[in-house]
Amino acid sequence: MLQYQIAITTPFVTVDQYCILTGMAKGTVIDYIRKGRIFIKKKELPREKPLINMIAMHQLAVKEAELQVG
Repeated sequence: MLQYQIAITTPFVTVDQYCILTGMAKGTVIDYIRKGRIFIKKKELPREKPLINMIAMHQLAVKEAELQVG
């Protein structure tokens, strides 16, 4: 089991903020959201901006790391 400690400054970020943090292109991020590869907060209204769930994304990264490391 991995021992880690990650400080998440904010639980949700906009697509633009996520692009800055990861260096990914905006079109790629939007495509990944549509495919379910990037997790977003459930929207109350259809026209709301998507907010990426950073806690869920970090948990996914931890699971993938544990599988690779063993």
